[in-house]
Amino acid sequence: MILIALIPIFFVSWLHKFTSPSGHGLPNVAGNDNGAIPVQPIQKYDLVIVGAGIIGASVAWHAAQRGLKVAVLDSRGPAAASSGASDGAVSVATKRPGVMADLAGESLTYTHELAHQNAVLHGVFHPRASFLFARSKPEMAALDTLSQMLDAQGLPVHIRQDSPARTSRITGLGPAVERVMELQGEGHMLGYLATFRYLQASGCDRYWPCQVEGFETTNDGVTVQSTAGRFLCDHLVIATGLGTRALFPDLPLIARSGQLIVTDRGTAGETALPGLLTSAAYLLDKKPGGHGTAGIPVVIDPLATGQILIGSSRENNGTESHTDIATVRRLLHSATECLPAIADRRVVRVFAGVRTATSDGTPIVGRLPNHPNVICATGFEGDGICLSALIGREITTEVTGGRMCPTLAPLSLTRFLVKEEIPA
Repeated sequence: MILIALIPIFFVSWLHKFTSPSGHGLPNVAGNDNGAIPVQPIQKYDLVIVGAGIIGASVAWHAAQRGLKVAVLDSRGPAAASSGASDGAVSVATKRPGVMADLAGESLTYTHELAHQNAVLHGVFHPRASFLFARSKPEMAALDTLSQMLDAQGLPVHIRQDSPARTSRITGLGPAVERVMELQGEGHMLGYLATFRYLQASGCDRYWPCQVEGFETTNDGVTVQSTAGRFLCDHLVIATGLGTRALFPDLPLIARSGQLIVTDRGTAGETALPGLLTSAAYLLDKKPGGHGTAGIPVVIDPLATGQILIGSSRENNGTESHTDIATVRRLLHSATECLPAIADRRVVRVFAGVRTATSDGTPIVGRLPNHPNVICATGFEGDGICLSALIGREITTEVTGGRMCPTLAPLSLTRFLVKEEIPA
């Protein structure tokens, strides 16, 4: 029986050293030791980024590599929202076939490059195997679809083994698990560590806590009004997750929360999981209309500390301020059904993270139609960790005079614009 030692514990304690105005971890230039923000004269930058999550941080680092003077503004601090409450999977298999899988494959390949010796993500991104399992006919069909996608789209992930559960590398699976597919080529990257690394390596100026109140585009560029003063920049990137709604209330963004559970460390001699273990129900849950067709999805993630991270639900209109004990119990029941040894662990932390989703399930990345010097990047719904390297590179290409890769075209905000008929 799993003992729930502490519910809820809010996922904020580790953020203090990154967000406090006293400058622990990543010092800012907006706050002082009392948290007050002094009045600033207008600040001039090549690029201002609003949002210090992993997307904004990746843009900052890539832009700095191109010689741009960069400022990053955030209302709280780095990785204070979904980037800090994620499982860290850099996965192609969990993406929808088509555009999202293609983007994930390209970003995964690029992330591997950024993890080479002396590169920015060295020691942060780690290649590892991943395992998907099926317990029912719908989940079996989902694995069949995944296999077809990997073959058809030429993705940088391959199936190492696809077999009955009893012959897989995962030992101790429950009798409900019928089939396991092992993939090679994916990886893991803690969101808050990657965010911290990108920002630290960028050398950008950092302003937090800093609330953006609005912006105006002129012939001289973009003027950003904030509680830290005014900023004049050539380009503005808005990567604020749900915070984007404060500037653009009509965007079709949805708050989709997920419950996450952390266990204690395993006992000495306990066999560690060789990689991420994901229910194929997770694949069905991301399909339009697929929610609930194969039971609650569960992800079992072995951490470097010896602990296990268990997640994650998808609940519309959720918040990060409280946890849902009923959902937590369902996740634990599903996890122990798949891997009975988890029942010997104690739960030491439960928290909620909120993903920013869009109404059509595809992120928004691109220039604003009426503000060509402003780029919006939001709505990644848990895929931001995986896509961050690619998105940072491509947005930087765009602001330095190039063009984003054509694969990103379906992410343009223009898909939501309603064309009015003009009377004859």
